[in-house]
Amino acid sequence: MSRRIIILGGGAAGTLVATHLARQAAHNIKIDIVEPRPRLGEGVAYSTTEEQHLLNVPAVGMSAFADDASHFTRWARVNDDSFVPRREYSAYLRETLTAEVAANPRVTLRHVRQPARRITTSPLGVTTDAVEVVGDALVIALGNSAPTCPDWVHALDASRVVCDPWETGALERIPHGARVLCIGTGLTFVDVAITLAARACTVTATSRHGLLPTVHAPIGPLPSIPSAFSKPVEVARWLREQPDWRAAFTALRPETQRIWRSLGDAKQRQFLRHARRHWDVHRHRMAPEVARLLDSYISSGNVRIRRGSAQDLAESHEFDFVVLCTGPDDTAALSRPPLSSLVAVGQARPGPHGMGLDTDADTGQLLSASGELVPGIYAVGPLRRGTLWESTAIPEIRSEARRLAALLLV
Repeated sequence: MSRRIIILGGGAAGTLVATHLARQAAHNIKIDIVEPRPRLGEGVAYSTTEEQHLLNVPAVGMSAFADDASHFTRWARVNDDSFVPRREYSAYLRETLTAEVAANPRVTLRHVRQPARRITTSPLGVTTDAVEVVGDALVIALGNSAPTCPDWVHALDASRVVCDPWETGALERIPHGARVLCIGTGLTFVDVAITLAARACTVTATSRHGLLPTVHAPIGPLPSIPSAFSKPVEVARWLREQPDWRAAFTALRPETQRIWRSLGDAKQRQFLRHARRHWDVHRHRMAPEVARLLDSYISSGNVRIRRGSAQDLAESHEFDFVVLCTGPDDTAALSRPPLSSLVAVGQARPGPHGMGLDTDADTGQLLSASGELVPGIYAVGPLRRGTLWESTAIPEIRSEARRLAALLLV
């Protein structure tokens, strides 16, 4: 009898889960990936077609398989420290999945090219406008949620506001030479800025701290990390004491999920309140080529960074367009289909600190409104960051995918 696995979302996380299922399956398995995009492996991060949008991680960190670190570099024919255009990575994910499915005659794969409208628990499945997909287990791999515009943005002329810069065709609305305000100064802003500055737009970014992501550089030997940290300030102190902070972050990364879980709710909140932005700019870094390009635009005056009130700047007559470059809004995602259907019946709840979905830390199985395990439903990737914190990048997602595949195939 064939086991039926549904994967909701066909971006990097969903594609990696399918890849590991195909690689590990010893019995017949049918995989349905519900993803409206015409091609798997893209999602928000890797659907860009622009050559200057590079991976934010050196190629050696992007293998689909933790036990074969050079798998991606061999495919791309690049050095370990190369930063490859993101569009190439989506092709790699698709080709890797195709190869694993072709190599295992026990695996059947179907791409359901429809948006999911509803998740059901009896029977377990996903409903689209056209079909109902039923399975023995469901993996929710929806990636990062779209940002939500602040209430004050709705008072602006909607024709000059871009709430989601990754929506298909969103930035094409902005004409050559426009004056653009970007709200947020993280990696999304960096991509938007170099895209618009290439069209001779003048781009101004604003955020509370006005901090840009730091830049990747060669690192020294990795330091040994303490066996335990009792509070966030101890982590920060240890990082500051290291001679090479990049090496320190690299050494800390495999232990970050364990440390996060050990802190407990109150100390996690303390970290999010006081240190999150500083963590983000050091942990999520720019490729050197991207940093040089951005610096050139800043030097020429095409790109500016300003601290101040985003609302005051947006409501001024200084800008033609406003682009939201802030982070994902998981709260809004849980109130919209398809996740809202699970929340409505008490079969899902927000993750810790309102981030993602609440899941069992070891397995990724969803927790209900009452804290019980939800039979047959799992989450993977960014939707688990409230539980794990470090769950949004390929090294963590591929490890989750491998463990989850083994669990689902038992």
